[in-house]
Amino acid sequence: MKVEKSRKNRYGYIKGEINDYSWFALVHRKDVEYGIDPKTLKKGNGKITRLCVYKDIPISLENNVKYDGVIKRYIFANYKREWDVLSPDHKYIVKNLVEYLERRYSIKLVK
Repeated sequence: MKVEKSRKNRYGYIKGEINDYSWFALVHRKDVEYGIDPKTLKKGNGKITRLCVYKDIPISLENNVKYDGVIKRYIFANYKREWDVLSPDHKYIVKNLVEYLERRYSIKLVK
């Protein structure tokens, strides 16, 4: 799993890659009531209130010639305070990603 932070702080919008898929998430410092419950993946207490797992595929328009910037985005999971899309075939990836983000952003440093 590859994680890229989009800002210097620990929370907020984060993006990365898992297997062949790209993702982005909005992670909060504390659990919120409309976040993804990491145990059930249902709306409940969790740090993640926005999650999208997708794959961008370059498409060819004519004679199998690929044009720069022309892509088709396939969305396998999309959560915005509730699930719009959650593909049963990709649920294990989403579960692993949610568990990882919950663990990673629950770590507290002791000085």
